[in-house]
Amino acid sequence: MSTGWETTINTGNPQTDQQTVQAWQQSAASQGMVLQVTPLPTGGLHVKAVPMGQAQPSQPQPQQGYGAPQPQPQQQQGYGAQPQQQQGYGAPQQQQGYGGGGVFAAAGAAMSAPPSSQPWNANANAGLGAAPGALGQQRLTYLRKVYGLLGGSALTAIIVGGLVTSSVFGVETFESTRGPIEVPVVVATMLQNQVLMLVAFGVLFVSTFIASWVSKIKGVNIAALFGVGALMGLDLAPMVWVASVLGDLGMSMSASPVRDAGVMTMSVFAGITGYVFVTKKDFSYLRGFLSMATMALFALCILAGVFGSEAFSLAVAGIGSVISMAMLLYVTSFIFRNSEMDDPVGDALALLVQLRNLFMFLLRIFMSSRD
Repeated sequence: MSTGWETTINTGNPQTDQQTVQAWQQSAASQGMVLQVTPLPTGGLHVKAVPMGQAQPSQPQPQQGYGAPQPQPQQQQGYGAQPQQQQGYGAPQQQQGYGGGGVFAAAGAAMSAPPSSQPWNANANAGLGAAPGALGQQRLTYLRKVYGLLGGSALTAIIVGGLVTSSVFGVETFESTRGPIEVPVVVATMLQNQVLMLVAFGVLFVSTFIASWVSKIKGVNIAALFGVGALMGLDLAPMVWVASVLGDLGMSMSASPVRDAGVMTMSVFAGITGYVFVTKKDFSYLRGFLSMATMALFALCILAGVFGSEAFSLAVAGIGSVISMAMLLYVTSFIFRNSEMDDPVGDALALLVQLRNLFMFLLRIFMSSRD
């Protein structure tokens, strides 16, 4: 015999909440249970299915006062509190030149996000049965859209980076201590002109914020997302090419730095995604720590370029990798649990930025000298 279940409905849309309640009322009735509905002061509904013999004689219905403005809405505090205002997820930070310290960018992402529905809290009360999965299916559909956009934009970055580092646009021959070396024209131009590299990064930085701002404008948002992906491929192309050459010459820690950095990035991404999906944990409490860590990482990146120390640069790359992983965990948890499910492009952009940062820091580690 079913012992009942309870959960919270808060999709951010009163009409959707009502429809969900009606669907669950039918499901509860078919199981010989009554669905008790209580409006929440902070918005949304608390629903509880109990056997008919245990049903309370009077329960507030969804229509009674739901959505009414509260004079003093209580702000959630303490561990795991949700931020109150959504901001763009941000973009990679200051990039330095290739000499000595290597290329760095702080794992920048604005850490604020709106409070939203929490469909994965359906089994928060011990001893109660599982709730119907209608809302979960809605979020799964949204997640498929987000990760589809992420895959498309990441593929765009890979294609653009591959074209720039190939001989499609021509090559230039330079003399080195190991003999003549052919360098793709675009890469050679960027490596010989640090100002041009800074301009490329600046365009990427600004474009990322613009893409975040227009993420809900249909048509424009898709173009902006894929445009950012293309700029990421262009911006990372010189570093990728240098890493490949160092690997071919046996001068790097890894025989194939680009491959190893890519494999590790995808492995970390898959592991974090699977962990959040299985555990359903909320990592919003990382927000404050990651905000401070990002600012500190930004300062360390600048110092790495100033000092030009290989050891210091590797230390910064290691710290940056850890922070990027934590950022990826935070963003993934937000999308899985608290996203309003109305901005798939913005959520995909947030993941893309973190993947770019993680790949760059890992690549810097793998391309370091064997000595």
